[in-house]
Amino acid sequence: MSPLQGRLAARENGSVLSAVRAASRMRMAGEHWLLLLTTDRQNFGSPRSRRAQELYAVLEHVAARHAVPAEPPGSPC
Repeated sequence: MSPLQGRLAARENGSVLSAVRAASRMRMAGEHWLLLLTTDRQNFGSPRSRRAQELYAVLEHVAARHAVPAEPPGSPC
């Protein structure tokens, strides 16, 4: 995502930016996934940003396809 704008350019979101860059290089680690999947949508860009929306839509798609449902309490493992 270049040039940096808005919240993604803020110093406190440096780790989010690092995870986004790792994703763009397809060099993701578990900590990158965790960070990206738990970051608020607004940190990726404004609601009007098409690029931010596309990135967030991909993250939602990955989460929906690969998230493991929690086992109900008391169910056999």
